Amino acid sequence: MPVQGVAKFTNIECLGADENFTTISLCRLYAVKRDVVEMSLRARILQWPKGHVSMRMQLLKKASGYKPFLYNICQSDVCEYLEKRNHPFVNIILSSFGNRTNVNKCPIPSEIVLEHFRFPVKILDIMPLPFGDYALFTTFSFRRAELAQVKVYFTLTEYR
Repeated sequence: MPVQGVAKFTNIECLGADENFTTISLCRLYAVKRDVVEMSLRARILQWPKGHVSMRMQLLKKASGYKPFLYNICQSDVCEYLEKRNHPFVNIILSSFGNRTNVNKCPIPSEIVLEHFRFPVKILDIMPLPFGDYALFTTFSFRRAELAQVKVYFTLTEYR
């Protein structure tokens, strides 16, 4: 009998490090049913900096705290990435948002929305991960100063 698994979000944290850059009005998970959790996020960009905003994505696995696991990607310019789509891991993550978000290209809309987003189980076909607890940290910075960070925690558990 093959082992199958369940993937679901367990927590989300949205941190606005620079209150002149963004305000976050919604950042939460909703339990839809036992094994289904949806994520929603709303953030208003107050003023997009004049220059390159960088994005860093880190995948971490829990093992006596969250430790780096496989990916630690830094894109030097969010808009350049959105134009070229030139990193496979980031492509997998952002393409999984599908029509659940309004961020697809630059200029970035003044209100960023991600609504009713469920864990994209199909990602595990492309990028299989061992069972366990994980975190995906995404940090946005301008001139090395952190502007905002989104920390998404999820778990992969097995059942027979």
